[in-house]
Amino acid sequence: MPPDTLAQPFIDALTDLVQAQADTTGFVVLHQYRVAVREAAEALTVHWKGILGRNDVDDTVFWQQTLSPGEPDSGKPKLAWPGDPTDKTNRSMRGGLEPLSQALKNLATGLNLTVRNVTTHTRDELTEQEGMERLAAYSYFARLLDQCEIRRSEDDEGE
Repeated sequence: MPPDTLAQPFIDALTDLVQAQADTTGFVVLHQYRVAVREAAEALTVHWKGILGRNDVDDTVFWQQTLSPGEPDSGKPKLAWPGDPTDKTNRSMRGGLEPLSQALKNLATGLNLTVRNVTTHTRDELTEQEGMERLAAYSYFARLLDQCEIRRSEDDEGE
């Protein structure tokens, strides 16, 4: 990803957390995959909650509200696919992308419940493969979010 993407704090946190430690032989050793996954999940959520000013809700509810279809309510901005909604091509794209938006909302909810919560509330360590799979899911999710635009209600536009 380019260094100026909105997901850069997520990438930075992930890089810091999965920072390798060289052992005495000079080989790279990674530890605590569960912790890295949990922190990456937290970093992504904290990043978007900060940008959208939404520290008023729990994480799962945040993703459900932020990625739900429809216009944003006052104080509850949303992420949406970019483009002028009155443009015929954009209307067509949004019509096709609305199911993807629903899928994003479900992906966010699913990741939060099955990955973030599990790595937060258990002490069971993940294998390297399990950790990398979960980090890849969050990486893909972060990339999709970077393609979205922030939508605010008309009441919030003047602030």
